[in-house]
Amino acid sequence: MTDAHMPEYRISVDQLRPGVFIRLEKTSWFDHPFLYNSFKIKDAEQIALLRSLGIREIICIPERSDVLPARKSAGAPAPESALPQETLDRLWQVKRDRTRRLKEKKQRIAVCEERFTLCIRTFDAILRGISAGSQEAGQEAIEFVDRLSLFFLDDVESTLHLMNVVDQGESAYSHPMNVAVLSLMVGKEAGLAKDDMTALGLGALFHDIGKIGLPKKLLKKRGDLTRPEQELIARHSETGAGMLAALPVFPAAAVLIVAQHHERMDGSGTPGHLKGDGIDRLARIVAIADAYDNHCNTSDPNQALTPYLALSYMFGQQKVLFDVELLALFIRCLGVYPPGTVVELTNGAVGMVMSVNPRNQLNPSVVLYDADVPKKEALIVDLADEADLRVEKSIRLGHLPAEILEYLSPRTRITYFVEPR
Repeated sequence: MTDAHMPEYRISVDQLRPGVFIRLEKTSWFDHPFLYNSFKIKDAEQIALLRSLGIREIICIPERSDVLPARKSAGAPAPESALPQETLDRLWQVKRDRTRRLKEKKQRIAVCEERFTLCIRTFDAILRGISAGSQEAGQEAIEFVDRLSLFFLDDVESTLHLMNVVDQGESAYSHPMNVAVLSLMVGKEAGLAKDDMTALGLGALFHDIGKIGLPKKLLKKRGDLTRPEQELIARHSETGAGMLAALPVFPAAAVLIVAQHHERMDGSGTPGHLKGDGIDRLARIVAIADAYDNHCNTSDPNQALTPYLALSYMFGQQKVLFDVELLALFIRCLGVYPPGTVVELTNGAVGMVMSVNPRNQLNPSVVLYDADVPKKEALIVDLADEADLRVEKSIRLGHLPAEILEYLSPRTRITYFVEPR
């Protein structure tokens, strides 16, 4: 390995040899057949390809190189070595296939976002009906959750996506939707039956319905709450359970979730200070999803944790509060690097995790920062398809340069939805 402290520097293509890690400069991703603008030279064929493209200089990145470039020769430059046409055709075909898959993935994400927006608006109408005590709205809620849970029950695999945030008027509903989607993911992994999935989805969607009558100023308050304010908010579990129990169509299991979603395994929760197995299992799932989303999406953005840090905090500092087996299942579903996490890859590229497949959690899909690619055309890479590319580390948002922060636009609100396969 080379000296990790050496700065990047410009070299001639004639100095290249296998093992040197390079970055192409002022060359669009669409103008060359390489899969990335930064990569490690594998063989002489890649060097010949650079020459055939008319590229004379590139940037060497010593800390990622296995060897340093050759010393600059004082003699004549290396002869042009034209690649066979069939080799060029093969490389460009691989690139075209990659471009096609990228386009298809962006189309799938767009469809997923449309479905998400429709669900948010449908839930808004149902919530208003249930708040008014409508039995019809209660039946609509059950049908809505049945359709949502089918995404998980009918498909072998479902992909968890990071959503573009809905408009400000609808963003209030992203929390219950997040809690429902995340809870149902865990429910599927836990092997729940259909009736339990319906109850889980209903309880998750309406877990905070008891807050409807509380002052908005109190709910949005930043900083510590007074004891009376804490007690007032703590009563929302019982209030919400009472609202749903008044609708005979609502399953008793869903009402129990709403009543117990703030109970904690060590007895420190509210309102009943229940412990361990005294807490309903479905309520324990919702408690985890609710706490996670509150860590990521606080009323004070400065206090919000990134998804990666939220999971680390829950497992490292709050383990006694939650069912450990269900928490481990939750982490497995979200992946080691949940959607919304900013990461650095092994080729030095910086990106943001956009989606994760629970069956392959170490290989999420990542949208990449590239100053030479317009933001609206940002590249998305599926790490499951990349044998030589992996996540190297998570990056705190405060450590990102301003241009990368603006390009990736890490969400001020982390919102999830599912794309069934």
